[in-house]
Amino acid sequence: MKINNRRDQDYLKTLTILYVEDDTDTREQFSDFLRRPSGTLITAEDGVAGLEAFKKHLPDIVVTDILMPRMDGLTMAREILELVPTVPIIAVTAFEQTDYLMRAINIGIEKYVTKPVNSFLLSECLLQCAHRLRAEEQVKLQHQREIREAYHKQSEAIAIMAGGIAHDYNNMMQGILGYVALTKMLLEPGSEAGDYLEKVENCSKEISKLGRVLNILGSNFKREKPLGAVLPCLMSSIKSVLAGTAISLENNCHEELPQVSFCEVEMDSVFSGLVTNAVEAMPAGGVLKLTTKVVEVTEHDFLPLKPGSYVQISLTDSGGGIPSDILTKIFDPYYSTKQRSSKRGMGLSLALCRTIIMAHGGSIAAESTLGQGTTFNIWLPTA
Repeated sequence: MKINNRRDQDYLKTLTILYVEDDTDTREQFSDFLRRPSGTLITAEDGVAGLEAFKKHLPDIVVTDILMPRMDGLTMAREILELVPTVPIIAVTAFEQTDYLMRAINIGIEKYVTKPVNSFLLSECLLQCAHRLRAEEQVKLQHQREIREAYHKQSEAIAIMAGGIAHDYNNMMQGILGYVALTKMLLEPGSEAGDYLEKVENCSKEISKLGRVLNILGSNFKREKPLGAVLPCLMSSIKSVLAGTAISLENNCHEELPQVSFCEVEMDSVFSGLVTNAVEAMPAGGVLKLTTKVVEVTEHDFLPLKPGSYVQISLTDSGGGIPSDILTKIFDPYYSTKQRSSKRGMGLSLALCRTIIMAHGGSIAAESTLGQGTTFNIWLPTA
C-alpha cells in the first residue's frame, strides 16, 4: 500500500477523527499532530466521553489510548464496533503485552501503535485507514450509479409502454364514444336503451381519465419545461386536497426557493396524489407537515441524482406509517395496499409521481416508522 498516495491524503482531509486520551499534555500534543492531515478532529478525555462523542458525531476514524479511567480504550472500542462495525480504530498504548494485543485483535481493532509514538508510523496507519474507507466508498458509489441507471431504465421502459398503450387506448375509446353517440341519435327520447347507453358513455369517460394518466406516464423525458416558482403550485395542490378535511397544515417553508423547470399540470398531479395519500393515512384527522429547503447533493449522499443544487420538498403525515416490507414496493406500478375495487387507476398514483419527478430530473423517496407517520421527500434540480 502506498502511504504517500495523494488521493488517500486528500481523502483523509475530508474525514473526521476522534482522538481519546486521558493525559492532558499528550492529548494536546497529538491533537496538533492529528489536526493537520484530517478534516475535523474531535477529542475526548476518557472512554466514557469518547463513546458519547462517537454517538454524537459518528467520526470516520477513532484513535484511542488503552489505559484510561472510567472506561478503558478496548472497552470503548468494543462498544463503538457494536454500533458501527466498519469504523477503523487505531489503539495507542505504552504497553506491548500479548494480552492487550490479543484483546485488541479479538475486538476488531485494525491498528496497534506503541508509545512513544512514531509519528511516521501513525501517519501511515491513518493513510491505510483512509485508503480502505475510500475504496469502500468507491464500491458504494459504483453500486449507487448502477442502481440509478437501472432505476432510470425501468422508468423509461414503463413510460414507453404506457405511452403506446395510451395511444391505442384513446383511439379505441374515441371509437366507442362515437358509436354510442350515433346510436343515441337513432333512439326515441327517454327509451330504456338510451339510459343504458348513457351509462356506457359515463363509464367510457371514466376510462378516458385512466388513459390520460397513462399518457402522462408515457411523456417524453427530454422535453423542455418552463421555468418558474414551484411553491405556489405546491400550496395550491395542498389546499385544494385538504379543503373540507380534518387535517391541518403545518407550513415550515421559511426560505425563498430558487426557480425550477417544471410542468405545472404534471407537478400538480404529483402533489395532489401525495396529499391525497396522506389524507387517506389520517382518516380521523391529523397534521400534514410541509418543509422545503435548498440542498447540495454530492455523490457521497448516495441519492439517485446527479451532483448539484436541488429544492427538497418534504411532506410528513401523522398517520400510522408504512411497514418496511411494503415501503420498498410503493412506487411499483399497480402495487397498492388498498382493497381492489372498480376504481380506475388504483395503484398508479405513486408510480405516476415517480415517473413525473424523474422526467423533471429529480427523485422521490419515502421513509416511514410504524406509528409515527410517513415522509415523502422530493428533490427537483434548481435552475
